[in-house]
This record gives sequence, structure tokens and C-alpha cells, in this order.
Amino acid sequence: MSGTARDGGEEREREREGRAPADPEGGDAACWLDRVCAACGAIQDAAPFGRCARCGAEAEAD
Repeated sequence: MSGTARDGGEEREREREGRAPADPEGGDAACWLDRVCAACGAIQDAAPFGRCARCGAEAEAD
């Protein structure tokens, strides 16, 4: 094993060769809208949520 993945060398090699970057593994959900408080805009830790952890407003019903 060349060890290039650990130091970012693989990505540089892909750029030099004109290949697309590797897809990242995992990541955030595509949409966090179900975690946003309509009253204050705070992002909640869980979805669905009952009350906003910041302002205490009730979550809007869908």
C-alpha cells in the first residue's frame, strides 16, 4: 500500500490525471428542514421534535 490516502496524495493524483474526486463516505442528510424551528430558525438535535430547545416554541404540524 502506498499510503497516499492518508496524506491526501490520492486526491492530488486524481486531479493531475483529470479524474473526478472520490465520493466522500457518509455525511449529513440532504435536507434538515424537519429539524428547523419555524419560530427562531434553530436546528434541533432530533427530528421530529416537540418543542424548540432554544425558544420553547412547539413544532409545526405537517
